[in-house]
Amino acid sequence: MTSKLDLGADYRTAREEVAALIRTLAPEQLAAEVPACPGWSVHDVVSHLTGVANDAVNGRLRGMPEPAQTAAQVAERAATPTSIVLREWERTASQYEAVLSKASSSSVATVVDVVVHEQDIRGAVGLPGNRANPLIDRAVERTLEHFASKVESAGLPAVVIRDGDEVISGSAEAPVAYRTSVFEAFRAVYGRRSRSQIERRFSGADEPGAYVPLLCVFGPAEEDIIE
Repeated sequence: MTSKLDLGADYRTAREEVAALIRTLAPEQLAAEVPACPGWSVHDVVSHLTGVANDAVNGRLRGMPEPAQTAAQVAERAATPTSIVLREWERTASQYEAVLSKASSSSVATVVDVVVHEQDIRGAVGLPGNRANPLIDRAVERTLEHFASKVESAGLPAVVIRDGDEVISGSAEAPVAYRTSVFEAFRAVYGRRSRSQIERRFSGADEPGAYVPLLCVFGPAEEDIIE
């Protein structure tokens, strides 16, 4: 994503997609554990997203929140019905989105966070969807460009990233291949795949594990996550 994009509009799109999904869920689904966010329920994920927006508009957010801050966001809304938390998010986000629309591309992580957590929720309740998402495409393009630079800086053999016969990133002549899809790369990059899940997708590498910390912005996950 670049500074020419309207991050406020992107955030609103991502938020509305999460809210629409949440409104379809039964109480037991809202209480379901989220494998991609150990210790959190679906309700807790919504509470975190709402808390980020609330903390941002009230001057309590500097970059992405630390674990203590996210824990507080969840705890503060633990006893509040999810429908009320969604209303808080909508109310607060109207201010936050205006700020994001004027922000630089450095604020893109907030948008990506919402998109990542939508897929976390979908995985928790067994409702895969919205994977052909332009926000996912743009996030993956950006992170894979950084991955290629980090591989070069580390002095490791270059990597071509392939979805079947299609080259997603890198040179087709690269000696190492990482076979994945845009969606799977997105989940791996943002810590939603384990080290072993990622390593198994590499071929031609003497030490595939050396590439994992270069690929992952967060994580990798401690346990396999199947979606």
